[in-house]
Amino acid sequence: MANPTPIELSKAVQEQVMTAVKQSQDLTIAGIELWAKSVAPLAKAQPLPFASELPTPEQLAANSFGFAEKLLAAQKDFAERAIAAAAPVYATTAPASK
Repeated sequence: MANPTPIELSKAVQEQVMTAVKQSQDLTIAGIELWAKSVAPLAKAQPLPFASELPTPEQLAANSFGFAEKLLAAQKDFAERAIAAAAPVYATTAPASK
């Protein structure tokens, strides 16, 4: 069996991290659901003033993640352009592929 490439190792680590993140998220959601069931009766008894003027949690999440998506796309574009700009240096020093 051949040694894994750096990319293969990176992808394996990424999968492990994603698995851990998803497990953590599932546990967090379970905790939030329990909290929400416990607190909902109290929240109904104490409505927020001006609640109808506030954005919904869904709107806040969509707005925040929309910005994060744009920022990540901009960072990816920047990284790709930086790599392309440096190509004359690393293209001449890269080891020959097998």
